[in-house]
Amino acid sequence: MIQEGGYVLASSFLFYLMIYTILALSTNIEYGYTGIPNLGKVLFYFVGGIVTAVIATRTYDAILGIEDPLSAVAAAKRVELAASEPGLAVGVFLVSLAAGGLIAGLLGYLASYPALALRGSTLSIVLLIFGEAARVFVRTYEPLVGGVFGISGIANPFVFLRDPLAVSTAYLVTTALITMAVLVLVERLVNSPFGRVMKAVRDDELAAYALGKDAASVRGWVLFTGSALAGIAGSLYTFYSQAIFPDDFVPSLTFFVLTMVIVGGVANNLGVVVGALLMSLIERFSQASTLAFFGIHVPFDISYVRYAVTGALIVLFLLYRPRGLIEERPVKTPLYDVLAGRRKAQKVRIGG
Repeated sequence: MIQEGGYVLASSFLFYLMIYTILALSTNIEYGYTGIPNLGKVLFYFVGGIVTAVIATRTYDAILGIEDPLSAVAAAKRVELAASEPGLAVGVFLVSLAAGGLIAGLLGYLASYPALALRGSTLSIVLLIFGEAARVFVRTYEPLVGGVFGISGIANPFVFLRDPLAVSTAYLVTTALITMAVLVLVERLVNSPFGRVMKAVRDDELAAYALGKDAASVRGWVLFTGSALAGIAGSLYTFYSQAIFPDDFVPSLTFFVLTMVIVGGVANNLGVVVGALLMSLIERFSQASTLAFFGIHVPFDISYVRYAVTGALIVLFLLYRPRGLIEERPVKTPLYDVLAGRRKAQKVRIGG
């Protein structure tokens, strides 16, 4: 029993670490590399989850002829169908993942238009309001995903393996592969000529315009990419929890992810991964269930400690270490490597 509980605790921690890593990387390309203060990140994460829930439940319900998708019977039938049809389960997962990322990305691209007229804190507040307004709408509009009660029966794509340990491990490995792919994609993006343009827009938009760079287009593509990655994270989370509840997508999640970027290192993907790890540990050990597993009991709601620590870290790092634990590095485009090689050769000649 203890070993099983330890596996559940470890697998849950690793899964959330990977989800947070994807969200933090998406925030880093927006805020860290392009200077877009997107405090509506949870909106695009939520959109990915909603699209996944709608596609998965509607597909299974159409096959089964279910008329009441919110019932427990309907949820059980969907899982049973997925367990008996591996191809269908995996197909629904892939389509939902792609659709969740694409629709969230398109919504992010539309959000780039307010970014053209708004700057700084004004833009961040507008995006924050958009995210909370969307959550309240979904929470009160029951036909979409069940309103405040949510909807369950969103089958894990590997439920056909039957054994809970095998299902959990297969999904964890799949999420790890997707996270690694996202990390490689983001790293290649920011170390490309486009990454240099992103930094130019962040540092001096007027100068970027003077050099012939279309800052509006850059913002649009950055918000599309960042929002699409957040949508993919939302889709992965929904299949993991096998349910969706609007109250799981609150604005505090955005600030929690932003803290990962600020603590780890703005415009440094390695730093962001480190920040995600540190904040994930703080979150995990500020949960009563985790402390209880280690035989520790506290006489108060320890989750509030997490909020206090998050706020304190943001303030302290912005005041005393604004560049984070791992500082920003130059964009390593092919031209950078060529020039670095020439400088090294020149130093060798001078030294000789």
